[in-house]
Amino acid sequence: MEENEYEKGKLIITKLLPRKNVIPRPYIANIDKLIIVIAPLPKPDLLLVDKLIIYCMLNKIEPVLVINKCDIDYENITSNIVKDYYFLQTFVVSAKDKINISKLTKYLENSFCALCGQSAVGKSSIINSIIPNVDLQTQGLSAKIDRGKHTTRANEIYINGNITITDTPGFSSLELNISHEELAGFYPEFADFIGECKYLDCAHVKEGNDCEIVKAVDSGKISKDRYIRYVDLYEKLKKKWDEKYD
Repeated sequence: MEENEYEKGKLIITKLLPRKNVIPRPYIANIDKLIIVIAPLPKPDLLLVDKLIIYCMLNKIEPVLVINKCDIDYENITSNIVKDYYFLQTFVVSAKDKINISKLTKYLENSFCALCGQSAVGKSSIINSIIPNVDLQTQGLSAKIDRGKHTTRANEIYINGNITITDTPGFSSLELNISHEELAGFYPEFADFIGECKYLDCAHVKEGNDCEIVKAVDSGKISKDRYIRYVDLYEKLKKKWDEKYD
């Protein structure tokens, strides 16, 4: 008797479950944690990190920051980044030397996770450290321009016990579907100051000492670097909004 489809190892979809979120590159649904990977080299694109955090907040995904290659942190970049992102669950690791990989692995248990970030920050190396016998291809930096080369070409999901994880290609850009007026609400460090500005419609950009967030930046209570990126993103969103409705 001929083997049926089930006996051949093929599976049949019998039910579609509700979709709680989706990431666009590649399309992956129902993510619990988005593992945002950066490293001292290539130079961290922290504006991209900020946008990924906002994307997670919009889509009910837990953002987790992983700073890889801590063994080459010659300029103490890591300590400043950890300080600026105090509100995130953060891991400082070295996939190469297996530093703190077990702590990260433990945190990822019982969740479906996707790794994202710039190329050559070590996403594939981290998966190789977490999932035995995967042996994903890795690629170092281009010697001339310190930029990574894409090595993730297929969308695969890897499972190790109760950890389910997938890699994504390096992100170079990410569009946010929010208005400039909503942006400040996605910065947790603004929360204690956002209602204290002199003007109710304060954009926290050009209001000077009438803005409590500006004062907090000047006094060191809010990261100046994060604030500068906020202003940059605000202006870009405002320009996009103005072009859309002019």
